[in-house]
Amino acid sequence: MVVTEKFYIGYRDVDANLNIKNSAILNIFEDIAGIHASQVGESIKDSDTTWLLTGYKVKIFKRPQYGDRLVVDTWGTEIKSITASREFEIRSESGEVLIIGLSNWVHINLRSKKIEKVSEKIAKSYEIEPEKTNFGETKLEKLKSPESFEYEKEYTIDWNWIDANDHMNNVFYMDLADIVLPDEISKENIFTSFEIMYKKEIKYKDKVKCLYSEAVGESTIVIKSMEDDEIHSIIKLYR
Repeated sequence: MVVTEKFYIGYRDVDANLNIKNSAILNIFEDIAGIHASQVGESIKDSDTTWLLTGYKVKIFKRPQYGDRLVVDTWGTEIKSITASREFEIRSESGEVLIIGLSNWVHINLRSKKIEKVSEKIAKSYEIEPEKTNFGETKLEKLKSPESFEYEKEYTIDWNWIDANDHMNNVFYMDLADIVLPDEISKENIFTSFEIMYKKEIKYKDKVKCLYSEAVGESTIVIKSMEDDEIHSIIKLYR
């Protein structure tokens, strides 16, 4: 099953150059994935089960701009026991492919907060499309932390970044990365792709340290706990 929706790029979605921000791309992905889940009976409003995001891989061919109207597709490519893979495609109204994305998920019970196997009924209802892929893969590779860093910044998590799961919403990891990036790189916003690996949830008032590493054509941000140095997330951005 391919789910299709239209989105409008508003003022809050763009940077100073009126190009879509990386966090706004993830907002679109999150919204349409939620629409798909609701259509098959796994809305977080009515269901005891849902999906927890573990990673993204995103390729940007051309950044949408303020005022653009987009056509967005999403579909599942694999559901296996407790895990799933989902792809996204963002197109212009004329049909030009602008952005593609691949994501991995794990199935959880909202009440127990534990991983739960997907029922056969729910798995069938998603009507996965294994042959429809822009990536030719379903599993994201684990990202590795660099051995050294240029600098680090500390941050205390704000309440407005916390979602209905009582965790920092996945989209705000990218906003946090933008805060950590060198100003000139953040303002340019010329990344052609990025990857995110989510490892451990972040909660309200948690204090984290964000370590920045730079190599030729790429920037890496590693978000760690201040208390025990445990990795929360690794974000890699490619120019």
